[in-house]
Amino acid sequence: MLFDLVLLIFASPVFALKGVLRLLQRCIFWHVAYRPALKCGTCEESVSLVGMWRCVCGFTYQGHVLRVCPVCATYPRMVRCFACGATERLPEP
Repeated sequence: MLFDLVLLIFASPVFALKGVLRLLQRCIFWHVAYRPALKCGTCEESVSLVGMWRCVCGFTYQGHVLRVCPVCATYPRMVRCFACGATERLPEP
């Protein structure tokens, strides 16, 4: 019983920190998920996040890029700028 209490005391800050980092990651994801466009880091052009998209599994869908694929249940990892061709990394859910 004492060992469990000591373990709880030492593990609680670690779990709290992991929870805060996960919450920050989710907030960044939702911030991008509600935006219609993203700024390219290379050429500063606007990259639309709404349109026709093709998943890595081959399924093509219309809508926001950060929508889960109904076939393979994955999220996209990057989007390409049409002006300069550079890829922008998308946040993970």
